[in-house]
This record gives sequence, structure tokens and C-alpha cells, in this order.
Amino acid sequence: MIFTRILVATDGTEVALRGVDAAARIAARDHAELLLCTAVSMPQHVATAAKLDRKGVESYVERMAQESLGSSLELLRQIGVGAAVKVLVGPAAESIVAEAESGSADLIVMGIRSRYEPKDLILGSVSSRVAHNVKVPILLVP
Repeated sequence: MIFTRILVATDGTEVALRGVDAAARIAARDHAELLLCTAVSMPQHVATAAKLDRKGVESYVERMAQESLGSSLELLRQIGVGAAVKVLVGPAAESIVAEAESGSADLIVMGIRSRYEPKDLILGSVSSRVAHNVKVPILLVP
């Protein structure tokens, strides 16, 4: 199967970098467009409690996005693959699904942890929630 638009989601972790690496190699093979995304969530009550104005929220989102994207962008540079970058604001799984649908991605790539945290047993991991809600193929990289 040949892909034309690949969405790869990252949070900057080592697990996510394995997904970025796999997506970059597929994009290079297929001459596909690569969209590197990270989701930054800030519940409204946190912004209110911290007394953040719009500029403070934007600063927080920018700082978190830079932390999440830095290692992924460096990896892409090393591999020699370019990517469009998008910061999604909101809950990770829902934001990734919405972007995949609106951006016409024909493949989603995400890293997946081999161990789960207790909250994952109740909520499910981000990758499992994305996998259960998208209509396009998803590659989960261990």
C-alpha cells in the first residue's frame, strides 16, 4: 500500500520517537507528505486557577509544543525527511482523530508503550483511543 499523507503524533517521549522514525521512513519510501502533530491540553479550570490570560495560555501551549516537538524534529532532520508541523490544542486522542479526518490523512502513526499505567486500564491509552475512533489505517509502533 502506498500512502500520500501521513499523520504522525508525538509527545516527545522515546516511545513516540519510534513512531516518528517509522513514519519518516514510510514517507520517504512513498514520497508522502508527513504531518508531525503534538497535542497540548490545558483544562480551563487550570488556566483559571493559575490566573492565565490569553497570552499566558498561548505561552504555555508554545512552551509545551516546543518540548514535545524538539526531539522529533531533530530525528527528522537526521533522517533527511521534512514535515509540516501542527500543534493541536485539546485532549490528545480527540484532537488527533479530528486532525486525521480534517487533514485527509491516509495513515496515522503513533508509538505505543509496552507497559500500561493504572489510569490506562480505566481511560485507555491515547493510541488505543485513537485506534478505536479513526476510519483510516493506523500503525502502532512498539
